[in-house]
Amino acid sequence: MKQDMDGTGKSFWQSAGYVSWFTADTASAVGAAMRALAISLLGYAVSGSTVAAGWLGTSSMIAQQVASVFGGTFVDRHDRKRLIVTNAVVGVLAWGTISVLLCGALSFPVLLLIAVLASGINGFLGSATDAMLRSIIDIRYYPKARSLNEGRDATITMVGGPIGGFLYSVAPWLPFLVSACMYAVAGVAATGIHEHGADGGHIRETDGDAAKGGFFHNFLEGWSWSLHRKTLVIVLIVAALVNFGVNGIQYAIQLHLVSCGTNATSIGFISGGISLMMLVGSLLAGKLSDKVPVGPTVCLAYLFICLCVLPMTLTDNYWVMMVANSLVGLPFPLINAMLLGFIFAKSPTSMQGRITVTLTVPAQVLSMFCSAVAGTLLPVLGFHGTVLVFLAVLVASAVLMICSRSIRSIPKAAQWEHTMLR
Repeated sequence: MKQDMDGTGKSFWQSAGYVSWFTADTASAVGAAMRALAISLLGYAVSGSTVAAGWLGTSSMIAQQVASVFGGTFVDRHDRKRLIVTNAVVGVLAWGTISVLLCGALSFPVLLLIAVLASGINGFLGSATDAMLRSIIDIRYYPKARSLNEGRDATITMVGGPIGGFLYSVAPWLPFLVSACMYAVAGVAATGIHEHGADGGHIRETDGDAAKGGFFHNFLEGWSWSLHRKTLVIVLIVAALVNFGVNGIQYAIQLHLVSCGTNATSIGFISGGISLMMLVGSLLAGKLSDKVPVGPTVCLAYLFICLCVLPMTLTDNYWVMMVANSLVGLPFPLINAMLLGFIFAKSPTSMQGRITVTLTVPAQVLSMFCSAVAGTLLPVLGFHGTVLVFLAVLVASAVLMICSRSIRSIPKAAQWEHTMLR
C-alpha cells in the first residue's frame, strides 16, 4: 500500500490531512458500533417492551434518513471540517448524557428524544466526512483509500457488537461512555485535517459553486446533476435492487432459522460470516482496485453474488447457507472501492456532500421493506421460493450493470484522469 502506481513511492497516507481524516472517521465508526447493540438493550431495559425498543431503533433510523436528504446540500455550503467537529461534539454530549443519566434514573421518553436528535443531527452532518476526502487525496488513490475504509468498517462491524454487548454486561453506562470518548477523539482529530486543491493550494469548503445560490437551488442542483449522468442513474437503480435482494435474503435466513428453532448463537454466526468475508474482500480490493479495469471487474462481481445465492434456492442446510451467504459479502468492498471510488473521484469537489446523499438515500429506500417482504413470502413460498424471489432481483441488477456500456467501459484508476463520468 505504500507504493504509488507510478512508482514514486508516495501513498495517500502522505497526503496532508489524511491521517487526521482517517482517525476522525474511524473513531466515529467505533463510537457508533459501541452503542449500536447497547441502545437496543437499554431501550428494552427502561421500557420493558420489545415494541418500544423496536420503535427506538426505527425512529432513530427515520430521523437519520430524513435529515440526510437535506444534509448533503448543507454540507456542500459550509466548512466541512467544522461540521465534522460539530457532529463529534453532539456525539459526546448525547451519549455522554445517556451514560450520566444511567447512573441515576433514565426514562424511555428521554432516551428516545436523545437518540432521535443525535441520529437526526448525524444524518444532517454525517456526509461531511466522506465529502471531504475528495479534497484531501489525489484521484489516483481513491480505490485504495476506499478499500481500506471498507476493510476497517467490516472489522468494526464484526467486533463492535460483541464488545459493546460485553461492556453493557459490565455496566449499562459503559458502552455509552466509551462511545462519547470516541467521538471526542474524532473531534480532536478532525481539527488537524488540511484540504488542498488540485494545484496543492489550501481550499475552503465554502469556496466555489456550493456557496452560490440559495439552499433549495443547491439541493435541486445536486439531484439534477446526478440524474443527468447515465452512469449514476444506473448505479442508483442497481444499488437499490442489490440492497433489497441481499438484505431480503438476510432476513429470510434469520426468520427461517428462527422458525426452525435454531439457537441465537448459530444465527449470529450467519451475520458474522458475511462480515468476515467483507473483511477478506477489502484486503482483495486493496490489491486489485488500481490494477484491473473497473467496469468488467464490477460486472463479474455482480455475477459472482448471484452464483453465491443460487445454492440457497436448492437447500436449507445450515452449513451450505452459512458458506453461501458469507461469500455474498466478498465482492462488495471491491465494488464500493472501484465503482463508488470512480464516481466520487470524477464528481466536483463542491458537490461531494450532495453526491453522497444521492448515492445512499435511494439505495436504502427499498431495503426498508425487506423484513416485511421476507416475512410475508416465507409462509407462502417457503424458504427456497423466497430466496428465489430475491435472487431474481439480484439477477436483474446484474443484467442492468452488464448492459450499461458507460459502466462496462470504466478503466482502471490510472486512466481516470482522462475518463469522463457520463
